[in-house]
Amino acid sequence: MKRKLATIYAAACTLLLVAGFLLVFYFALNEGAVASVKCLIGLVIGFVLSPILHELGHVSFAILAKMDYVYVKCFCFRIYLKDGKKHFGFASPFLPDETQVLPKMGGDMKKRATLYTLGGLVYSGIFFTLVLAGAILTACFGKPSYKLFGMLPYTAYLFFLNLPPFEYASGKTDALVYRGIRKGYAAELCMLSAMEIQGQLFEGKSFAEIDEKYYFDLPQLCEEEPLFAVLQDLRYRYYIEQDDKEKAADHLNRLAQAQVYLSETEMQKVAAELTYMHALLGNFEEAEESGKLCREYLSSSAPSAKRVLAAYSAAFGKTEAVAPLKEQAFEELKKERILGVEKFEKILLSRIAVE
Repeated sequence: MKRKLATIYAAACTLLLVAGFLLVFYFALNEGAVASVKCLIGLVIGFVLSPILHELGHVSFAILAKMDYVYVKCFCFRIYLKDGKKHFGFASPFLPDETQVLPKMGGDMKKRATLYTLGGLVYSGIFFTLVLAGAILTACFGKPSYKLFGMLPYTAYLFFLNLPPFEYASGKTDALVYRGIRKGYAAELCMLSAMEIQGQLFEGKSFAEIDEKYYFDLPQLCEEEPLFAVLQDLRYRYYIEQDDKEKAADHLNRLAQAQVYLSETEMQKVAAELTYMHALLGNFEEAEESGKLCREYLSSSAPSAKRVLAAYSAAFGKTEAVAPLKEQAFEELKKERILGVEKFEKILLSRIAVE
């Protein structure tokens, strides 16, 4: 029922967007060609600037909340992390806009996550208010600004689309995430725990050094919920660092079973960890099969990829490759921004030895 209501609301917003612009363009057309062109320019400016400012709101509020942005996609632009450095690039304008952040410290996560979540709505609301006020003032006290009126429909559309607590096909609105944080819904409680773990990792604790309550004292999630995969991955790393292979394998298998909900990149990483686990357990055929699913990832320079290959080589007789692979992994770990992840990888690498 809620999803149906969200679909109806989104459709209504889209119809109002089209109707609003056609109305503005009608009045601009009556003013002449110059006004019509200004109206179209305003539409383009609103279409480009609105999502940029929305994501900028998330970024700026995340910085205030002691978080670092690691991926931002708005309109056709993106900022992404590669080899420990941020890069600017282009992306399809048809992909959902998003901002991904990494807490730089633990503690007070509910308040900080709330601040980050509401940043987009705050900036969108301010932008919409300024455009609306400017359009009304120019119309009342002078000649109407058709650039501002042209910007207004899409600016209003993006703000009001995200204002109610709905879940669309592209994901939850900021308002719904905020409601989940405030009322303690299952997904948001798990999100806060995952963010707390990430914050403590950034400070320098490894996975096993972080209080287990953040991993396990949580409500149950269904497999289609994105946080389900995140938690299974964190629990796997918690147990594998403790060298509890049985429990680590259990959570890794649960993660693998949710592959239909994972991206290709995420599935490659899961397959790599499966290869690692099979190597530790001496399962040659299973390690081979898993390795075939992540050849692209294992050919990368990622420290975890080198760790997997080193473990595989040590387990199945390619002993001459172990030392160079470990050396490459340690070299790549110098670029790792998260101290706890660096510590974790070094612990696992130190266990790989040629007998």
